[in-house]
Amino acid sequence: MYRIVKETNHLTDTVLYFIEEYRGFIFKSWTRDIDLNIFGVSGPVGGTSYEGAKWKLDRIKLNGGKMLTREVI
Repeated sequence: MYRIVKETNHLTDTVLYFIEEYRGFIFKSWTRDIDLNIFGVSGPVGGTSYEGAKWKLDRIKLNGGKMLTREVI
């Protein structure tokens, strides 16, 4: 399960949207460390607009978290 969280920084007057994933075995909580198979990419996933974050969330759901595919041609 995923959600989009709006984070407003009133000091710099910026708004960011982050995608969070609900997970846990014993302690269930929301985390920004989404388990995606993108090599060399770490940190939160999101966007500077709601539409950008929503587009990324739709892609994550569509591909089941497997954002990188390889094939031999």
